[in-house]
Amino acid sequence: MNNISILYTPQIHNKQLCSRPNFKGNCKVETLTHTNIGSCIEGYIGKVRVRKSNNEEDYLNVFKKYLCDGYENYSVKNEKDEILGEINLTVNKYPNTYGQYGSPLDPSHVFVTELKNYSNPNTPYYKKGLEPHKDIGTRLLQIAQRRSDEAQCCGNIKLISKNESKSWYKNVIGMTEEFPPEQNSTFNFRVHNSNAMVLPPHAKEPLSRLQGGL
Repeated sequence: MNNISILYTPQIHNKQLCSRPNFKGNCKVETLTHTNIGSCIEGYIGKVRVRKSNNEEDYLNVFKKYLCDGYENYSVKNEKDEILGEINLTVNKYPNTYGQYGSPLDPSHVFVTELKNYSNPNTPYYKKGLEPHKDIGTRLLQIAQRRSDEAQCCGNIKLISKNESKSWYKNVIGMTEEFPPEQNSTFNFRVHNSNAMVLPPHAKEPLSRLQGGL
């Protein structure tokens, strides 16, 4: 289910997918596994599989929206139409050339400007009253990775991490500093931002498979 042009309403959509809210049994849930996300129009584009706080499996709705200046927004919502998390990103596609210092470099990437998880009590974006869910941040980054692959950006992702989120990006997602201190010293960069993160080649496949993938 790639391009979806139907008008989405939570009540009708639930009946089409399954008569039971937990989607168990023989009901097939349409996730984003085989979806070309970039070709989808605005609105509902599919579901992602996540976990509740007790590790019970759950499926949440994903919506797409175009923002100004080429930015895209993807939000994860529950059946009450409450946003549990969202990501803003833009595709930066450049010619594949050689880097400034003579090493092969493909500068194309998806840049994540915002990633917010409203359902995680351990984040500053938590909204009181939302049921906690796991894997929402992971699924949003996997959407960014899919968009990077679709746009022929080699799965490259860049972002500027918040201080409180850096350990998650580093230890769970596998991202690294774009300009580590030793490189900063070697090439004498004037400004070093330790929160500028990139997804290195060795972390791309693990991210795509993390918690079962999209």
